[in-house]
Amino acid sequence: MIQFKKEGEKDWEAVENLLDLAFSPSRIHLSSYSLRKDVQRVESLCFIAKDELGDVLGVVRQWPILIGNDPKSDSLLTGPVAVHPIVQGEGIGSTLLRLSLNKSRVNGWKRSILIGDIDYYRNFGFRQQTKQKITFPPPTDPRRVLFLELQLGSFEGLTGEVRKYV
Repeated sequence: MIQFKKEGEKDWEAVENLLDLAFSPSRIHLSSYSLRKDVQRVESLCFIAKDELGDVLGVVRQWPILIGNDPKSDSLLTGPVAVHPIVQGEGIGSTLLRLSLNKSRVNGWKRSILIGDIDYYRNFGFRQQTKQKITFPPPTDPRRVLFLELQLGSFEGLTGEVRKYV
């Protein structure tokens, strides 16, 4: 039976191993990782899936980011979301993502950005940008930058580059 719970410090190594398996160790060179470097993840929004043996089979993490120069632009960078290849397609990633996004709303977060495939993430409410007002650090395909209003209208008026939370 799969258990879904908050990621703890003791899970760090197993999660990193899963992320290496899902995305390769070179994932740390992606632009999204530059926004995470030396930034504390939002621990209350990071969840894992474990099997009955205690093996980590899935993870979702959330990180704080800023958009442009607006001091009220606190946002979430959702991801990485990863599921072990042996259990992909069983709904683990969907459950983790819904759990984290619902908790994000409850905790008062207004918006989230994710880098991913629109065909999958539209199921969770993510959308592509219709007008290029918010940019993600290169090299990132702008079609893979997805936006989710956790609160209605929360992206209105925000412009500029997504930047590291400081």
